[in-house]
Amino acid sequence: MKLFHGEQVLIKENNLLQPQIHTPLGIIEFSLTVSDHFYHPEQSYKLKNGGSLYKYYYDSFDCELVVCRPKLNLALHLTVEECWGAVFRIKPHANTQISTCSFSASWKEGYSWTDYGSNTGEDLEAVEYENQVYRLHLGTQDGDMLMARRNQGDMIPKSLCLNSDFEKHGFILSSDKGIKIPMTLIDSNEICQVHFLVAWNKNIKEDVSTWLAVDQFSNKILKGEEIL
Repeated sequence: MKLFHGEQVLIKENNLLQPQIHTPLGIIEFSLTVSDHFYHPEQSYKLKNGGSLYKYYYDSFDCELVVCRPKLNLALHLTVEECWGAVFRIKPHANTQISTCSFSASWKEGYSWTDYGSNTGEDLEAVEYENQVYRLHLGTQDGDMLMARRNQGDMIPKSLCLNSDFEKHGFILSSDKGIKIPMTLIDSNEICQVHFLVAWNKNIKEDVSTWLAVDQFSNKILKGEEIL
């Protein structure tokens, strides 16, 4: 099943690698786990503006991942050296369910950052990594925003139930390793969508450009490749 739609130029890639972003501080890999099993994409394609589409088509579910440069709308005095987004969509096959799954953006061994810390904001779960030369932010939507999307019917399963502030603020798992988004039961008539954003710049004191760059909606990421 095709989960993303739009004007795509699909050039099949022969060397199928784990989806990843190369940054000045190291490599960030994007991964999918369903019912405690780790899944690799079966196919990958180059998109027309330099992004990639990865397809995970298995017996009980279909999943697609778009990795591309988003359409940023930062103030003129704010700039980032690079910004990349990753958008997952997953759907169980008819008459099946996904009991549990998780989506991760994780550092591969060999990274060069020397310090990190949580740097969240309103509707944003983010981690800041830096060394003397570069600052990088890795971000996603927090539990509050996931629940708001769930209540709006915006590609978050109805089973997600985060009632207290403690549940909302502790749902997304962030650490020195990266960010992990767990997800509750997904029914056969549901599509679940989550995303990650990565932005980096030279390490300039009090510069918030990369933090603001990772505070975006999924549609801003997908506009980078004219995808819906």
